Amino acid sequence: MATTILGINAAYHESAVCLLRDGVILNAVEEERFNRIKHAKHARVDNADELPEQALEWSLRAAGLTPDQIDHIGFSFDPEERLRCNRNLGEKGIPPGDYGTPEGEETFHRSVYNAAAKLRQRFPKAQFHFLRHHLCHAASTFYPSRHERAAVLAIDGIGEFTTTWMGIGDGHTLKPIHEISYPHSLGFVWEKMSEHLGFDVYGGPGKVMGYACLTDPVGEASGIDYAERFRRIIQLTDTGFTVDNSVMRFRTRDFSGLEPLFGPRRPSIVDRYEEASIAAGLQTVTEEVFIHLARLLYRKTGMEALCLAGGVALNCVANARLLRETPFRALHVMPAANDAGTAVGAACLLWCQVLGNRTRPRLDHAYLGPEYSETEIKAALDQAGLAATRPDDLPREVARLVYDGKIVAWFQGRLEFGPRALGHRSILGDPSRFDMRSRLNHKVKERESFRPFAPSVLPEDIGRHLQTPADLDAAEYMLLALPVVERRDIQRIPAVIQENGTTGHATARPHVVRPAVNPLYHRLLQEMKAISGLGMILNTSFNISEPIVATPEHAINCFQRSKMDALAIGPFLVKR
Repeated sequence: MATTILGINAAYHESAVCLLRDGVILNAVEEERFNRIKHAKHARVDNADELPEQALEWSLRAAGLTPDQIDHIGFSFDPEERLRCNRNLGEKGIPPGDYGTPEGEETFHRSVYNAAAKLRQRFPKAQFHFLRHHLCHAASTFYPSRHERAAVLAIDGIGEFTTTWMGIGDGHTLKPIHEISYPHSLGFVWEKMSEHLGFDVYGGPGKVMGYACLTDPVGEASGIDYAERFRRIIQLTDTGFTVDNSVMRFRTRDFSGLEPLFGPRRPSIVDRYEEASIAAGLQTVTEEVFIHLARLLYRKTGMEALCLAGGVALNCVANARLLRETPFRALHVMPAANDAGTAVGAACLLWCQVLGNRTRPRLDHAYLGPEYSETEIKAALDQAGLAATRPDDLPREVARLVYDGKIVAWFQGRLEFGPRALGHRSILGDPSRFDMRSRLNHKVKERESFRPFAPSVLPEDIGRHLQTPADLDAAEYMLLALPVVERRDIQRIPAVIQENGTTGHATARPHVVRPAVNPLYHRLLQEMKAISGLGMILNTSFNISEPIVATPEHAINCFQRSKMDALAIGPFLVKR
């Protein structure tokens, strides 16, 4: 008899669902793709019971299952551990009733249990399991990976009380080696510094990472070495690292501890190299922490493979240094490394470790969400009044449009799981045009000028332009930043290169496309190579100040309010 498991993340943000049956991941999707709110919701002590309703409904419908057919539910959070560790911290300056106060933690505890009550009512035959948050992160990256044995590292803001988890994955089991607890949180440092530099707490860390690539940690105007200042706050130890919370003052709106080191809090983003140097200092020290933790893990495990998860693991620059500067020869990063991935982790953890199954779920790609039929796409086009053609060879025609300087939206197949667009919900451009980056940032994406774009590239062509490590697994999910082979590559593919104005260091964040995983998109890259000589295309997510589009209606709406030139949706092509 089949065993069906729902994995759910909802305690904080990036609410998501994963459905697993007899050890096979059937689907996984984030609630934000349906409710159109970035990260699905903002974390509050009273909203852990705001469940990923639309994701749940789609997941079951797509699999042809009813609520009575769910055997187990894994919820990626342990409320008892959370309450025990956080209720009596005695921190000063926290807003009354918020996280870290006795009353706030009691409210949060009730909200998590209310989520469980709602799920038990909806799925009356399912056995419900609270699961440790970081163990779910660890499970999300190890169990679906190709590695039978690996060191495992999960780094984010906070789970119950843990911020960083180090352990071993061996077959169907995960074993902890060491955990680092609050307030020693690298994820929280990134969130607080994002706010200090004028970014928001949720989308800010990813933008600050791009900001950091512009220059080095020495302030252009001040001459201050900001990496040295971050080392006063974040210190490496024999077992990991510490964070000085007397400076950071997490969980408060108090930035006064940061101001003597990094100047006053900026009310909005500043396009200035001095601020970028602060970001570069944070990035530098983050990389030092990554390398230090990885070396500690290697000394304790002696394993050649490292599996990585947690929101901080989306730092593609730090990830690449792990392959270059530690003894690990292989690196797997969960494509949804943020909290959304714990839905997959909860399902895998239940199947493997709790239920004791020895067959492990595998994840060969991130295309786990909804897809739409030709009939559904045609109906959406007709409803929008858009005239579409049906080219005999869609990849060839789109390649020609892109080579001619057009910006094309690309909507195909199943929706990606995780924050990266991987050739199913993408906006495409010519990487060889030096005006393409500014056109996309200013006229289409409507975002900061320094934000970089990534190249999708044929496996056999990546080494022509980028210095490639032995293991490119993480590059299939756009989670490695690799240096150019030679300086001339900055001019060959300028739209997808991020160049440091001070050091001259130039990198790209490639998305390697295998034909077995994404055959249509692979064909598009082959057509680009036939026309231009480059087996590469600029790829950015199909969205404008919103979550990545999920449905044909989302795609059409985004296209119509944009300045994009064409929309390739299913077998159809719409041109302006």
